[in-house]
Amino acid sequence: MAVDHEKPNPDQLDGTPHPRLSTVLFGHETADLGFQEAMCAGKLHHAWLIQGKEGIGKATLAYRFAQMVLAHGDNNGSEISPGRILDFSTTGAQLIRSDAHPNLLVLRRSWNAKTKKFRTQISVDDVRELQRFLGNTAGMGKWRVVIIDRADDLNMNAANALLKMLEEPPAFCLFLLISAEQGKLPTTIISRCQKLRLQGLDEPTLRACTNHIAEQSQITLPTGDQLRVIFELADGSVRAALLFASGRTLDDYTEIKHMLDLLPRMDPQAICALAERLSARTAEQDYHNFLHLLSTQISNRIKQIVLADSGNKHKLAQWTQLWETITSKKAETDLLNLDRGNFILDLFANIEEIARLNGGLKISQS
Repeated sequence: MAVDHEKPNPDQLDGTPHPRLSTVLFGHETADLGFQEAMCAGKLHHAWLIQGKEGIGKATLAYRFAQMVLAHGDNNGSEISPGRILDFSTTGAQLIRSDAHPNLLVLRRSWNAKTKKFRTQISVDDVRELQRFLGNTAGMGKWRVVIIDRADDLNMNAANALLKMLEEPPAFCLFLLISAEQGKLPTTIISRCQKLRLQGLDEPTLRACTNHIAEQSQITLPTGDQLRVIFELADGSVRAALLFASGRTLDDYTEIKHMLDLLPRMDPQAICALAERLSARTAEQDYHNFLHLLSTQISNRIKQIVLADSGNKHKLAQWTQLWETITSKKAETDLLNLDRGNFILDLFANIEEIARLNGGLKISQS
């Protein structure tokens, strides 16, 4: 399989193949079969919401669904049976792989030529492109498919415009909404979709998929205990595993462990050095990886503390609030382009304060 060397799409890892190029499905076979059965029975819902954490194959599944409908939807799938292997050699399949199928529209955050970055939201202007697409005559067959990757990125006006289409969907049109943030989409949109909630990949499937993509992308994975730690940290996400393999994840993991073990008082010089390193322009991916690792370690330690001290609800509330703060403050910093160094310093100051009030986060080895 060729790697997509064109300008990456939002959320696509550099150098890795785009999900539309995938001919292999790792995991989610039950969801795949359920969609096929609905199509073959002539009971295909007009909108499907594919939910799950980042990097587990939601977009890959959406493109498979699109190919099924565009290839066999005109006959309600009557010429195939559920479980049939997709034929990726057809003209329609090749057009999908080339991002050129006239009956498929992918709605995503657009590229800002001035800032050389992707916009942070899908706007109502982007949804108007969808309106024009649905207003045109279908180019190949009568079915059209719309993939919204990701629906979480719709701003309020865009979401309202989409809602009107979901309330009165055009004939022979399938909407596939991809979502990684449960609770972010308006309930009015969720209620009009058939929901597919995907779980993270189990470890054997995660290993197989990560190795498969690494081979295609010429990514060198670590071995032995280092790879085991990466798969453990990835928590079922291939995207996370590939990110961790390509950065300084293992060093950061060890550093975070040491810092949290020192609570309620951490090394101020180490924190200042860390803030300086992660705020550098060249540290974009290390910054995101570090905060993911920090959130994960705090979350895991909270769970262990609760098991050891289940009666202390106040302590649990304090630490849980901190974990939620990391997520929200990071989102605010990224959205408003605030100083990341100050964010890191404030974050660890909050961690120390809560540790002084409620005890540290060191886990007993007994």
